[in-house]
Amino acid sequence: MSVAVDLPRGEKVLLRLPNWLGDVILCTPALAALRGARPDLELHALVKPQVRFAVEGLPGIRGVLSLDGTDLAGTIVQARGLRREGFAAALVFPKGFREAALVRLAGIPVRAGLDTDRRAFLLSHAVRFTEADWHEHHARQFAKVLSPIGIELKDEGLAFPLAAEDHDQAEEALARAGVTSPFAVFHIAASKAPRAWHARRFGAVGQELEARFGLRSVLVGAPADAEVHREFLEVCPGAADLAGQTSLRGMGAVIAKASLFVGNDSGPMHVAAAVGARVVALFGPGAPHKTAPYLPHDRYRVVYADLPCSPCRQAFWQECSPSPEGKPPCLEGVSVGAVLRACEEMLNR
Repeated sequence: MSVAVDLPRGEKVLLRLPNWLGDVILCTPALAALRGARPDLELHALVKPQVRFAVEGLPGIRGVLSLDGTDLAGTIVQARGLRREGFAAALVFPKGFREAALVRLAGIPVRAGLDTDRRAFLLSHAVRFTEADWHEHHARQFAKVLSPIGIELKDEGLAFPLAAEDHDQAEEALARAGVTSPFAVFHIAASKAPRAWHARRFGAVGQELEARFGLRSVLVGAPADAEVHREFLEVCPGAADLAGQTSLRGMGAVIAKASLFVGNDSGPMHVAAAVGARVVALFGPGAPHKTAPYLPHDRYRVVYADLPCSPCRQAFWQECSPSPEGKPPCLEGVSVGAVLRACEEMLNR
C-alpha cells in the first residue's frame, strides 16, 4: 500500500480518466466516492476527445480537458499545458506507463496511481496492484487509486450525464421511427467484429420479445453499424433502426426509456447500466467477472458460454479458429434460447 497523503482543503486535482467509454463509466463510482468524501476539492478531468460526452456534466467535475496527443511530442506539449494549470495532485486511473509519465512531466507534486507497467518510480504514491486485484471488477480496480487519500468504495453506483436536451432528442428520434409502445433496445456491434454475437441471432431474440412480451425492438449504434443492422432487420423486420439518429448522449436517453437493453460486451452496455436500464449482456472472449455491468444482480444478467479458453487475450485468430461466420467458439456457444431466458428473467422482475 502506498504512503497516505493529506490533501489540504480546496486543492486543484487532475483526474486522468481512461480512454474507453466503458472504463470511464466504471470510474464513476470512484468519482462519486471522492466527491462524497472530499466535496472541497476542485476536480478537473483529462480525457480523450471521444469520451468527453461521458464526463461533461458529471456531478463535482469543475472542468474537462482534452488529451490531444499521446505520442512523445504530444505528451510533452500536454505536460507543459498541465504545468501551467497548477494542479496540486493527480489521480491516474489508467494503468499504462504513458499516463504516469505525463503527470510526472507536468510537475504535479502528488501523483497517485496503480503500480502497474513498471511505472511506480513516476508516481509519488504508487498503489500496490496484486494478483488478487487483477481479478477484481474494474470498478473496484479503479477505486484503489483513491486509497492514498483514505477513500474506499461503499455503495456508490454508476453515472452517465443526461440533460433535458438529450431526452428531447431521444423522444424526437423515437417519434420519427414510430415507436410509441414499450420497447427493448439492442446494441449489436462491438469494437471488433469477433467480439459481437451474431446479428441474426440478436434478430431472433428481438422477434421473440415482440411475440411474447409485445416489445418492439429498437437498434442503436453508429452509421458504420448499418450492415449488421440489416442482418438483424432481415430476421426482425418490425424493428426501428436509430443508428446515427442521435448523439451518444441521446442514445443513452433512448436506452433510459427502454424496458430492457440487450447487447454485447461494449461501451453502450455500460451506458445502459448507468442510466438505469435492465441489462442482458452477452460475453464471448471478455471477462465478465471484471467488466460485467456494475449493478446489483437483480438488475442484469450475463450470458456467457464460459469455455475453458475464456477469457482470452482476444488475439484473433491465433489461439482459436473462426466459425464459418467469423465468430470464436465462445460466441458460437451462446444460444438464442439462453439469451431469451435471461431476457425473460429481467422482464419478469
